[in-house]
Formats: sequence, C-alpha cells, structure tokens
Amino acid sequence: MFPVWTLLIFLSVLILLGAAEQAENNQSIENEIDFADEQPKCGEGSLIPLELDFNITDGQAAPGEFPWTVAVLHQKGFLSGGSLIAPDVVLTTAHWIYNKLAADLSVSAGEWDYGNALENYPFEEHNVRKIVIHPLFDLKRGANNLALLFLENEFQITQRINTICLPTEKRSFTSTRCMVAGWGKKEFKDKHNTRILKKIDLPIVPRDICQDQLRQTRLGKAFNLPSGLICAGGEEGKDACTGDGGGALFCPMAEDPTRFEQIGIVNWGVGCNQKNVPATYTDVFEFKSWILDQMLSPMTISDSN
Repeated sequence: MFPVWTLLIFLSVLILLGAAEQAENNQSIENEIDFADEQPKCGEGSLIPLELDFNITDGQAAPGEFPWTVAVLHQKGFLSGGSLIAPDVVLTTAHWIYNKLAADLSVSAGEWDYGNALENYPFEEHNVRKIVIHPLFDLKRGANNLALLFLENEFQITQRINTICLPTEKRSFTSTRCMVAGWGKKEFKDKHNTRILKKIDLPIVPRDICQDQLRQTRLGKAFNLPSGLICAGGEEGKDACTGDGGGALFCPMAEDPTRFEQIGIVNWGVGCNQKNVPATYTDVFEFKSWILDQMLSPMTISDSN
C-alpha cells in the first residue's frame, strides 16, 4: 500500500500536467484561429496544418491546398468544376451550363472529400443568381468556352475558401508545369467521378505542337485549333478527364511561386491520359478583359436573374 501523502502527490502531478496540456491546446487553437482570421491573398493555399487522420496518396490534394476549386451543382447534383475569382463570382466553362437556369444552380466551396464535410472544416454552398456566357461561345468547336456565375451571396475569404488570381500578363509557360484540381474521373472508362479532390501536374504544350498532335487523333489532318485555346498534358497517365471540365489550369506566379494564377479553364480533350494527346483549355488571359468587364457591369452587379 502506498502512503496517503504519496497518492496525493501523484494526483497533484497528474492534475498539473493535465492543466498544462489543456493550456497548450487552448493556445494552439487560439493561434490557429488568429491565423485563420488573416485574409489570404489570391492564389494562396491554406497554410494551416490540418492534423487529420487521412492517408493522402499521390495524386490527391490536401484539404485546403487549392481553396479556389469549387463544385458547380445542378439541382444539388455535381455538374462541373469551377474556380472562385471573386467572393461572389465563379469562372467556369459554358458547355456545361449554357442550357441551364440560374435558379437550378449552386456552388459549393471548401470541398475536399466531395459531399462529406470535415469536422471543423465544412464546405459552404451559395445559390447562383445570374449566368453570363460569352456571346461567341461555339459548342461544336469549344471556342470562346467560358462563363461567369454570379452568386446570391459572397463566400467569406479564409484559409479554406479563397480566390485564384487572374493572369497579369501573357507569358510563355513552355518550361513550366502547371496544375489542375478536380473531382473528375481518373480514367475515361471509369463509371464514377473521384471522391477525393485530385491534383494533376501537367506540362504546357505549344499551340503548333498541340495542333499537330491532335491531328493524329480521330480529329483528322484538317483539324485547326481554335484561337483562344491553349494546351496542356500529353503525358501517359496524367490528364484532366471527364468531370474536371470548368476547373482551373493554374501555374505558379513568376513574382511569387508560392501563389498561383489561373491561365486556363478545362475545356475538352480526346480521351484521357494518352501519350502525345494533350487536352485543350480556354486561354484566360485572352478573355481577361471580357471577364473584368462583366464583373464591373452594372447589369451583373444589380440584376437578379
């Protein structure tokens, strides 16, 4: 039997250790909250280390890694990808929404494990109030394939929901690898989209090489790559695929490689993951003026479609 005083000392030590650990946890939570309250710059991923018991494998994004990546929903079901370029504006492709009503669309941000909210890291949804499609959109050719979704409410910009920067200038990305993130299929033959947000790093392919390579496919020798498109990919086993359409193609910023700017929108491709068969992306810089004009238009600011 231990003497009573020994037990009292032992219990006191346990209480002191527990109090110290609780104080440390509280301070850690306070620090994280303070950090989360700092509004990030566009193109910044989450810097908060999420201590989650998840086995993130190669090819999967971490929660909050690309917080501008959103899901466009039609009648609450997944429709396409998109990117948040302002707290209440989403950039996406036109081909998924040209025949939809704004009242049937909503946007979900902060997603990772699609449809499953993480504890203390929930996703948020806002309804779409207005759709603006590029007036020269050509469904058959994939030309001018972009649209803006104006939301009824703004997303609060935090470390888990953030905007992507628009490109500041036309640059040569031929030696750069860029990224796509989305919940699309891994393989063209797959029956279902992926559940966990994918990330794919891709090389930018010059337009002349892209056109020549696409002419070797079922598109034929007479195929001409429409203006306003850029290309990326062409590596076996690495590609955007069905379900990734509308998502961003984004690259490290030259002036700050820790941040990203969106240079493309996932447009169309011939199959997925094939060697020397790049996919096409709407060139965001080519349409930047149109995008900004729509965002500043009194019609889109005040109109409630």
